[in-house]
Amino acid sequence: MKGGRKGGEGAGGGSGHGKTPRHHAKHRYERPAPGGRSALRYMDAAYETIGDTEGGDGGGSEDDEGSKSCITVPLGMWDFDHCDPKRCSGRKLARMGLVKEFRLGQVFKGIVMSPEGKQVVSRADLPIMQQFGAAMIDCSWARIDEVPFSRIKAHHNRLLPYLVAANPVNYGKPWRLNCVEALAAAFYVVGWDEIGDELMGKFKWGHGFKELNAPLLKEYAACENNTEVLKVQNEWMAKIDRESLLREESKFRDYADLTAELCGGDSDDGSEGDASHHSGDGSEDEDDGEISERAMAKLVQQGLYRAVTDRLGNVTYVKNEEPSANDDLADDLAAATL
Repeated sequence: MKGGRKGGEGAGGGSGHGKTPRHHAKHRYERPAPGGRSALRYMDAAYETIGDTEGGDGGGSEDDEGSKSCITVPLGMWDFDHCDPKRCSGRKLARMGLVKEFRLGQVFKGIVMSPEGKQVVSRADLPIMQQFGAAMIDCSWARIDEVPFSRIKAHHNRLLPYLVAANPVNYGKPWRLNCVEALAAAFYVVGWDEIGDELMGKFKWGHGFKELNAPLLKEYAACENNTEVLKVQNEWMAKIDRESLLREESKFRDYADLTAELCGGDSDDGSEGDASHHSGDGSEDEDDGEISERAMAKLVQQGLYRAVTDRLGNVTYVKNEEPSANDDLADDLAAATL
């Protein structure tokens, strides 16, 4: 009984110092909170888990994760912590082990996508990328002035030519590429599509970048040097400006035709339309614009006009060649509206 009592006091009694065996058993897996770089790695892992659960930045398919990588050159980035770690595409590539994070002052001999570049990337840079790889600068467009570019030791800074972003934050906006888009674009421009496809394949939205810029990327890849790339870029941007101007002219022309139809219907009925348009207070111009906007929607419903939307969301109203209703519909609409 004594021995049993002693054992009971020693094992489960409360007079000794330290934690009881039961307390040890309960807390044997406790660990102190990580600090310093360990804390950053811990948070990255936590954000990755949350992103995979909530679908934050998207992920590739299981086949992509199990297949052998075709990336055989070094990829890197300088991270300035401007972005949300949960949404940062560059941080995700680093967690996957595809991209290495560089320190300020660390030298990189490959091609670097940087605003400090003096020329655009082109196929002439392919030998450098094959030997030394490529890197990017992970920073926010809104805080670009805070980046110490002088401490980024890059041998070959390059600019990207005109491309349109496909990422969820800046979709459809030219020049606003995120980290993975900038890195993949460099490989697409030099004709190394395999690496570009693998990088973009890590994101659910990634395939949209190549699809959105396919014609332009094909032309860039056919260029031998940066001068030819700039020529293609300038021609493409001039084409965009012409198309935009034609859309505006077509829009105003359709509005003018509609106004003529409405006014013509009133003049055929008599002088009632004239009395309504000559109030003498100078407000008829504003009323005409308002009437055209209201009447356009009704004419679309009647089949006289159709709405055409381009990929950027611009809406243009085009008159149908074969109207689906009689001209009396336009007259009735004009009389009812006016």
